Amino acid sequence: MGQLKEKLLSQSKVITAEVTPPKGAGIKKLAKNAENLKPWVDAINITDCQRALVKMSSLAASRILLDLGIEPVFQLTCRDRNRIALQADLLGASALGITNVLCLTGDPVKVGDCKDAKPVFELESTKLLKMARKLQNGFDDSGIKMNAPTRFFLGSAINPTLRGNSSQLLRLTHKIEAGAQFFQTQANYDLEDFKAFCIEAKKLNTKILAGILILHSLESAQYIHENIPGIQIPTEIIEEFRDSTDTEQTGINIAVKSMLSLSPYVDGFHVMSIRKEELIAKVLENYYDHSATQKNSTLS
Repeated sequence: MGQLKEKLLSQSKVITAEVTPPKGAGIKKLAKNAENLKPWVDAINITDCQRALVKMSSLAASRILLDLGIEPVFQLTCRDRNRIALQADLLGASALGITNVLCLTGDPVKVGDCKDAKPVFELESTKLLKMARKLQNGFDDSGIKMNAPTRFFLGSAINPTLRGNSSQLLRLTHKIEAGAQFFQTQANYDLEDFKAFCIEAKKLNTKILAGILILHSLESAQYIHENIPGIQIPTEIIEEFRDSTDTEQTGINIAVKSMLSLSPYVDGFHVMSIRKEELIAKVLENYYDHSATQKNSTLS
């Protein structure tokens, strides 16, 4: 059993973060980013050619983290693989000692840097979870018995909103039925809506890690608002960045405020950044400091 599963099952708060593999075969920056996060997190997600950009394979990068003594969350998307390749990568991941898998559908090819590539999408995330559950039971997707089952803690992603999108709870239910044991959410900067979603999700007896996407500038906030499906940045946050003299600190403050506000309603957090992974450790350091201050104030 991995640390992530053990802590979640023991009701402890957990922290995961996200690291993007390199565009190339060099691993120095990957290792540096992972080592910087190691003191602050329970596991690190390795993205799988996120936004359809060609990067080092998530499977290989996950193994590199294991060699560094860091527990990975192996992200696996359906975009580039048929069911044979998906099963092969899951079997390989289990053999390599990877214990956590996040099952995703994947971003469309057209948003990436290899627009002529042929997308696969034979499955989507819920069907991938069902396939992975068969492997957990010792059988492949065709019902053929394997020489050993996989041993994964299976997760998936969810858009944490109720406002104008009540179908998200139904999607969550379907994924739980398919085999998901934990969820990492996308970001939601409407904290009241985020809280409402998490309260309803917890009634389904699953584990929720709230997604915190760090904003670091006015431009990053505007880019996410205009280009990331399912995420809207409230006008007041845009104006806060417009008036800021230190936008990185503003982004850190917004992330920490969100975490402190959501903490009573979730099992932990999944912290992300776009091209500013060094900010994740700063956010977590600030969060732990504020959490300790709140705890001491309560005790006194």
